[in-house]
Amino acid sequence: MTNGVTNLAATVAMPSRSGLLWRVGGSLMAAGVILLGFVLPAEYQIDPTGFGKRSGLARMAQASAKAAMTTSAHTYSSPTYTTHETDLTLRPGQEYEYKVRMKPEETLLFSWKSSVPLEFDFHGEADKDPGNAVSYKAGDGAELHGSLIAPFQGIHGWYWKNNSKENADIHLKMSGEFVLIEDF
Repeated sequence: MTNGVTNLAATVAMPSRSGLLWRVGGSLMAAGVILLGFVLPAEYQIDPTGFGKRSGLARMAQASAKAAMTTSAHTYSSPTYTTHETDLTLRPGQEYEYKVRMKPEETLLFSWKSSVPLEFDFHGEADKDPGNAVSYKAGDGAELHGSLIAPFQGIHGWYWKNNSKENADIHLKMSGEFVLIEDF
């Protein structure tokens, strides 16, 4: 002890080379047991020791695999998938709405591009509350690409306004499950 401070570094003994090798080897063996007995059965349905089946860990992997399959695939009992393309021209100052009808959980893939930047609002209105629109994406731009999984039954679509001094030529492509609303 010097000036009331203990020098701890001098009291800690470092392991010998063989002691260090035993500790590293033991750690690797423990990691192997954990990998073979727990991780592989629970995460990958690989059970080389049979412990995963006896302990129920293999059932966890089966349940998560089933959940992944049901959430990543979207199937339908009837062929409702459709594709639609259209070209529109908006004069300077003109505004236009283009709408589709969708049921909850139906999917729409879309891409639109304009010759000039437009004010736009991609939105939807539920059948139960038609006066209350929900905006998915709004702003100014010359294109927008994306997808929508309908959160409710109702109409979904775009509002465009041409604030430029020249005509705006819009090309819209859609694919998915929707019914086009022609009279909007």
